[in-house]
Amino acid sequence: MQYVIKLLNIRGLVFISMFMLLLTLLPLTDFDYFWHLKTGEYIVKLGALPQGDIFSFTYGNQPWVLHEWLFEVALYGMFAWLGPFGVKLLTATLAMSALGITYMTLKRFTATPSIAFGLLLAACIPFGLGISPRPQLVTYVFFASFLYILLSCKYYQTTRFLFALPLLMVIWVNAHGGYFVGVMLLGLFVTCEWANYLIHSGRDVAKKHQLLRLTAVAAATVTASAINPEFIGHWLYPFQVAGMDVTRQISEWKSPGFQDWGTRSYLLLVLALFISYTYMARKPDLTEFVIPAFFMLLGFIAIRHIPLATLTLMPFIAIALPRNCLSQTYAFWHRTKPCQFYKKWIGGGKQVGHGEHGLNGLLLLIIAISLAMYYPVYNTRTANQINAILPVKAVDFVRNAGITGHMFNSYNFGGYLIYRLYPDQKVFIDGRADMYGDAFVNEYVKIAKVQPGWEQAFDKYNIDYVITGINEPLSQLLRVRGDFRMVYADGHHSVLVRNVPRYADIIAKYAR
Repeated sequence: MQYVIKLLNIRGLVFISMFMLLLTLLPLTDFDYFWHLKTGEYIVKLGALPQGDIFSFTYGNQPWVLHEWLFEVALYGMFAWLGPFGVKLLTATLAMSALGITYMTLKRFTATPSIAFGLLLAACIPFGLGISPRPQLVTYVFFASFLYILLSCKYYQTTRFLFALPLLMVIWVNAHGGYFVGVMLLGLFVTCEWANYLIHSGRDVAKKHQLLRLTAVAAATVTASAINPEFIGHWLYPFQVAGMDVTRQISEWKSPGFQDWGTRSYLLLVLALFISYTYMARKPDLTEFVIPAFFMLLGFIAIRHIPLATLTLMPFIAIALPRNCLSQTYAFWHRTKPCQFYKKWIGGGKQVGHGEHGLNGLLLLIIAISLAMYYPVYNTRTANQINAILPVKAVDFVRNAGITGHMFNSYNFGGYLIYRLYPDQKVFIDGRADMYGDAFVNEYVKIAKVQPGWEQAFDKYNIDYVITGINEPLSQLLRVRGDFRMVYADGHHSVLVRNVPRYADIIAKYAR
């Protein structure tokens, strides 16, 4: 009970409120979430990992590196237990866990917990770019854990947590392909620390023993990454994905354009890093230069790396900022009118005590009740947005009308179509671009964007019906060509069927 009361300080109130907001307002519209969920269902119900592709008719039984199976099982388990709320609970828990671990790291390098929490809040906007019900959340949690353990070892000689790195890696490598950033972080850290040791003249024996232990743990962690269904073959997977041309065509793999608040706030964090290093009391060593620079560069290369870069930059900003500067900032805050008002009316003009915890508990209850009351309203308001993003009503029509056969679908719709139609029907393509490969995805792009040669590419797959956006060029040209008829449209999505006797009744009843 005492721990719960202590938790309800202003930082605890904000953190728990953020968790509840995420739990309530997180939209389940991520395109890839749906095929992850269906994969987890397949694994749980059959008790085995699929040996090849099971979701598409174009790539059926072809090799599929199932590098996220552990997360997918957990995802389906939460969905089977609590439905969509369970998915939101898992997502919010993992996202806030990554931030919580980062906060623990920041507290070790700042003058007060309040300053650490302020830095954490600054990281929330760019970190929020990666919050969705996908396995990358596992990477954020374990990456933050690796950073906490390694920085504690470097600055506080805390080595008792090092043994956890190989154990974490076993889970990480089976939950997300992003485990490789953990390997890179560990490799960079060990290399830079050895270089620091060799460069400086005073070679401490105790430091050498610590580095030897760290090196042994790093080797054990890399070895642990082979404990997965693909064994050491899984080590090649990150390079294969990074080397694909199609990867650079996916929006999250593109460089940030800094046209939205999420990417702009990341730019501000980079600026904060430069400023903090400018006023750093000493010159940064190799570790303090290489690791933030490396992950900062990754954030500029691809939008999907910005959350990882954010988790990296924040601790190094805290390390570089002078302690006296942070203390002066904290003291300045306590002299401001909002802080004085807070103390006066809650603490009677004295140091805020249990009155703060009582008020925060009341505020938390009010927030919880307000969110519970707003939740149905929010769901109603977002229903139209969800229908605009996902072909919900189009799939309802396909099922009710009994349309079957080879479908052509938009890339973004693939995951949702798998969720709604598998195993009765299989998709043309979905978000597993790494499995389909450059040649097939480029062929899909040729068809979807009606580039020269699209008709030959389209016709060779014997497509029976098409689910795509209503204003897509393909939908319009197929109707002009005359061999497809539109049988459904809802303002956002359309369904077209081939004009053959098989669909004569559907065409007669629904054709537009």
